[in-house]
Amino acid sequence: MDDGGISRELQDRLEEHKSEQASQPGTLELSEGTGFVGDEVTLAGRDLPAGERLNVVWHTSTGRWGLVQANEVMDPVYEPRTETILSVDTDEDGAFDETWQVHEDYGGEHVVEVQTRGGTTLASSEYLVEPHFELDRTTAPLGEAFRLTAYGLGPDRVTNNYQVTWNNSYVGFLTGVLNRGTATAEIRAVGPPGEHAVQIWRSPEGMPYLQNYTQSPLGEMTDDRTTSWTVEVTEPDERPETAWMDPLLEEHPIEEHLVDPDEDTGASLSVSPTSGQSGTDAIVTGEGFPPNTEVDLVWHTHAGHRFMHDTVTAEPRLDVLPTVETDAAGSFQVDVTIPRDIGETRPIAAEVDGRSVATTAFVLQPEIVDISPTSGPVGTEIDVKVAGLGWARYENNYCVLYDNSLSGYVCSHNRTDSDEDGSLVHFRLKAGGQPGLHFIDLIPTFNDTRVEDFKLENRPHLSYIDNHPLRPLPGIHFAFEVTAE
Repeated sequence: MDDGGISRELQDRLEEHKSEQASQPGTLELSEGTGFVGDEVTLAGRDLPAGERLNVVWHTSTGRWGLVQANEVMDPVYEPRTETILSVDTDEDGAFDETWQVHEDYGGEHVVEVQTRGGTTLASSEYLVEPHFELDRTTAPLGEAFRLTAYGLGPDRVTNNYQVTWNNSYVGFLTGVLNRGTATAEIRAVGPPGEHAVQIWRSPEGMPYLQNYTQSPLGEMTDDRTTSWTVEVTEPDERPETAWMDPLLEEHPIEEHLVDPDEDTGASLSVSPTSGQSGTDAIVTGEGFPPNTEVDLVWHTHAGHRFMHDTVTAEPRLDVLPTVETDAAGSFQVDVTIPRDIGETRPIAAEVDGRSVATTAFVLQPEIVDISPTSGPVGTEIDVKVAGLGWARYENNYCVLYDNSLSGYVCSHNRTDSDEDGSLVHFRLKAGGQPGLHFIDLIPTFNDTRVEDFKLENRPHLSYIDNHPLRPLPGIHFAFEVTAE
C-alpha cells in the first residue's frame, strides 16, 4: 500500500487510465460519478463505431488475507480483476444509453471502459463507490441481534476498518477484505429494555476516532447515509437460551497442517465426517495396507505456547485412537469417538511397526463446556469454560464482550494439571449491571498479526461471519441473570 492507502495496482490503473483517456476515440459519460452499492447509473456512450455490439468493462480487485503456512495473518492482498457488466449495441450514430445498478464491490474509484469484443478500449470514465451501512431493524427482543451490513469497504487502509459502539462502549470492528468489500456483523440487543444508541466510526488505528464527525482529516464518513441509529430493546417473549453457538459448518482439513507419513507405501486413510466437535462419532477407513496386519491409529495435538517462547508443533497423543487389524485385502474400517483437544486440523496417522504409512485429519470445532452459575446478584463470580479453540494465530484468541462492551480476551494452549489435553479455555467474570438478563459473547479475533495498515490484534472481529481468514469460526454466546440481593 502507498501512503494514501490505495492499493498500488489500483493506483497504477487509475494513473494509466488518465494518460490514455485523451487518445480514446469515443466518450463515456456517467449520470453520477459517485454513489453507493445498489444505486442506478446511466451510461451514455458517444462517438463509437456504429451498429456494433460492445462490452462495458468494470475494473476492480479480488481481495484475500495474506497467510503464512495457513497460520499467521499478513496484510490483505488485492489483485486486479475485470468483469463485463454490460453488453451494449450502438445505434447508427455510434451511441448508446444504458442503465446499470452498482453491484457489491470494494469502495474507491473504479475505471469503467467501453471495449470492442476483441478488448480494444474505445472510451472510459471513472466511478467512485462510497461505503455505507444498513441495520436490518431498529427493534429487537433482549438477547437477539441486530444485523449490521457494510457495503463498499476498502480496499484502501482508510475505508477498510470501521468500528462499532453501543451506548458509546466499544463493541468491535468490521473489515471488508473478502466478499468484494461487503461485511456482516451481529450486534446483541442487550438491556435494560428501552432505547440504545448504535454508531459507526472509522479509523485504521482499530479504535473509534471520535473526531470522525467534526474534524477528521480523512473527510466525511459517508455521503448522506446513516451511520448511527437509535434502537429499541424489548422484553423477550421467553427467556433466551443459557448458552448457544453460531451454526457449525462442514469443514475439511487444511492441507498445510497435515503431518507427512514416514513412508509412502500407497496406503490411504480417511475419516468421515471430516469435521465436528469432540464426542462426534466418526468412521476411519484404511486401504492399501499389508493384509492381516495391526495398524496403530495415532491422534495428533498441537503442543507449545508462543507467549512462553515454546514453538507450537504437532505432537502425537498415544492411546486416544484404537489399534486395528487389516483384512485379507489390506483394508479396515473402525468407529471412533473424536476426543477433546485443541481445535483446528487434527492430524491422524496410521502406523505399522512404529512407522506412519498414511495420514489424514479431522477438523475439531469449538464447543461450550459449561457456565456456572447462570444467575446471582451483582459480584457473583461466573465461571465460563469452552473447548476446541484452535492453535493458529487467526483463531487462537477470542474477545469477550459483556453486554456489548469489551472485557478482554482469552486464548487456547493454557494447559493445567487438571486439563491434560490442553483444550480447555477457562475464565471468570464478575456479574454486573442492574437485575435482569446480561449477555457474554465470545467473538473471534487475531493474535499477533503482521498487518501493518490497520490494527486488528485482540479486538473483536465483528465481521468474522463473512470476512475472517481461512475458516468459518463460530461466535459463542451465554446469558446470565443478575438477581436482586
